[in-house]
Amino acid sequence: MIRHLNFILAIVLLLFISSCRKTKETILKEAWIEKPVSEWPDLVMTNTVEFSDTTYRNIGNAFLVHTGSDTLAITCKHIFMIFRNETNNKINLNDNFRSWSIYPKEEVEKSIQLGKLINQNSNEETGEFNTLKSRDWILFKLNKKTEFTPLKIRTRPVSEGEIVYAVGWAYKQYTQNPSLVKMKVYKNMGSYFYINTITENVDPAGRSGSPVIDKNGYLVGIVSGAEGKLGVIGGVSYLSRQLDEYKINSISKNAYES
Repeated sequence: MIRHLNFILAIVLLLFISSCRKTKETILKEAWIEKPVSEWPDLVMTNTVEFSDTTYRNIGNAFLVHTGSDTLAITCKHIFMIFRNETNNKINLNDNFRSWSIYPKEEVEKSIQLGKLINQNSNEETGEFNTLKSRDWILFKLNKKTEFTPLKIRTRPVSEGEIVYAVGWAYKQYTQNPSLVKMKVYKNMGSYFYINTITENVDPAGRSGSPVIDKNGYLVGIVSGAEGKLGVIGGVSYLSRQLDEYKINSISKNAYES
């Protein structure tokens, strides 16, 4: 009887170990994450937005995401605060809008024109930063395929003490490659989370819209702003809700959950 029980326990243990191995095997790092940033593919761009009488160049950062069924362009919604006069203080690109392009900083020749602003809303006011931080994502269709590398979305929320990284340029940074800013999650508020910046001597100006990735290269947030000494990162939960709302959410096919 005891021998029979030991045999059953051994089988259960083997099944548990096998299950753990299978779970670990699904946690795949992006191929580029182990390389120096200088060898990474083009992940981050800057924005140029043209209206009939004004052009705003080199404002914030942008990036691509792959939802599993489509590739979209992403940047921060509070960029609308810069040209709120042209948009009547709404998240809306009206008749005087001409074009929105993104490209790696200082490489205008790589520009791609963005298509439809997916979550455009003529009833949504731009607001101020404290009202934007929980919804600080705008999503664009692409007019054509691009060679820029999209990020995959991680569905598991960040946890307190987790190390994450912002990838992007500051406004007055003109290096060929974006910088990698190491950060530590302070507190997760659901739609956004607070971080402490670990990398020293970081110029925060103009980094809004930078993607925030985990140690495996998966998207966990977007740089939104700061409150006191803490940085504010928009969480991917809002992005996921937008994908659901506009019926383009195939995230489960190409998401990192573990």
